[in-house]
Amino acid sequence: MDRRPVHPMAWIVWATSAGFVAFVTTDPVYLLLLWAVSWFVYAGHRVDAEHARSFRLFLTGAMVAVALRTALVFFGTVSAANTTFSFLEGLRLGTILVIFGTFNAVTDPFGLVRMAPRHFHEPALAAALALSIAPRTVAGVGRVRDAQRMRGIRIHGARALPALAVPVLERGMEEAHTLAESMDARGHGAGRRSRYRPQPWTGAAILIAVPAIAAAATFLAASVGGWAVLHPQTSPIVWPEADPLLLAGIGLLAVPGVVGRPER
Repeated sequence: MDRRPVHPMAWIVWATSAGFVAFVTTDPVYLLLLWAVSWFVYAGHRVDAEHARSFRLFLTGAMVAVALRTALVFFGTVSAANTTFSFLEGLRLGTILVIFGTFNAVTDPFGLVRMAPRHFHEPALAAALALSIAPRTVAGVGRVRDAQRMRGIRIHGARALPALAVPVLERGMEEAHTLAESMDARGHGAGRRSRYRPQPWTGAAILIAVPAIAAAATFLAASVGGWAVLHPQTSPIVWPEADPLLLAGIGLLAVPGVVGRPER
């Protein structure tokens, strides 16, 4: 098996396909399996970098999204059907967040900048900066906590927020200023950008992208053709069905975890 780093586009294809699968269904069987698949891929391919810690942040955000979306039912007519519907909608949103967190943890967002065509370099840079906000925030919080712990500062609960927020924001502004200076020093936007040794598509990248596309195509066919139940009935509540072919499609999204982790 090729042990070189996986092409970033392969991970984009995987995340887009997995996100599409989550978007077209509210079946809790498929959605919970996507949570398990996302963790499996994350465990097998997370990079040895600080931004990989963002997966926990997205996982926490996903659980909060499920709880908040379910709680919205209490602002309307409270019933078993409405509560179940809200829970399934929240579970779908949470699944998409978990998939996005996996994508952040297994690839370098700035790899998108290196592979972007010249005319799309600025949008790719903006996208990479947006994708890196959560990982950099997590890394910043970790550094501040370590520094406070070394100084013997022990603050817990709500009182820890100001002590964390100020240093993290200050660090973020310093990093943004440093990034702007480095971009200016490299002549960003001045037409002097070059590409050196483009990253090739390896066998591992193909094994990640192709099965993911097949999984998305399977759920697309089920959504268009109507030969499988993607949205379980909530009024009255019925036990969700699980089509074997769609289960196999979700299994294809777990292929990256089987491919294994590349050398860095």
